[in-house]
Amino acid sequence: MQEIIKIKLNKIIPNKSQPRLDFYDDSIEGLAESIKENGLLQPISVRKAGNKYELIAGERRFRACSLIGLKEISAIVYDKTDEESANLALIENIQREDLNAVEQALAMRRIMQQENLTQEELADRLGYKQSTVANKLRLLKLPDYIKNAISQGTITERHARALLKLPENKLEEVFMTITNRKYNVSKTEEYVKGITEKKKSKGVSGNVQVGLNTIKQAYDMCRKAGIDADFKTTDYADNLKITIKIKKLGGR
Repeated sequence: MQEIIKIKLNKIIPNKSQPRLDFYDDSIEGLAESIKENGLLQPISVRKAGNKYELIAGERRFRACSLIGLKEISAIVYDKTDEESANLALIENIQREDLNAVEQALAMRRIMQQENLTQEELADRLGYKQSTVANKLRLLKLPDYIKNAISQGTITERHARALLKLPENKLEEVFMTITNRKYNVSKTEEYVKGITEKKKSKGVSGNVQVGLNTIKQAYDMCRKAGIDADFKTTDYADNLKITIKIKKLGGR
């Protein structure tokens, strides 16, 4: 068992491979209050770095202790290489669910590259299914604005996985729709399915087609009568928008 020692906070430096990117102030403040009331229940993990100590795991605890003005913190000192330190930080954060999905994916990719691991090997190390690792890594294919939305909590990982099924030219339109309308995961999956499967309900068959033909015939009659008019259709996933513009006489 590793020895727990007290280390001055000013002797501790950040982990350059810290997988977590966002540290929310309210979360840190809540943890700080808990430590102030109950003490630090779990020591941080560090390794020697010259005359300093580099954080391996426990940055939120470290920040919370700094916030309430503590001078020392309990720590376990490990003898770890750069790769081992980064890997331990990843595993500790993922297993404690301290990372959002994008941070997890970035950290997984970094560890795989550093240690030349396959998805299956990384999954075994983390205690995950290989498909779980694959699904996380697929998130990195999404545009930055969607990855930022995941990190900020605007959409969930499951929302993003539904968006992965879309062609690139539909991503922004659907993303704006599900966020503006505040679709839950189930509604988002249903909406995406309607686009990818090109359902007949898009408004181009059956009785709806008869209605479209009738409108188009009326427009054609207007044109033949010398009326200056424009006809436009916009195809959405669950509806078809028809716009007819008729110019007034004299342009007024």
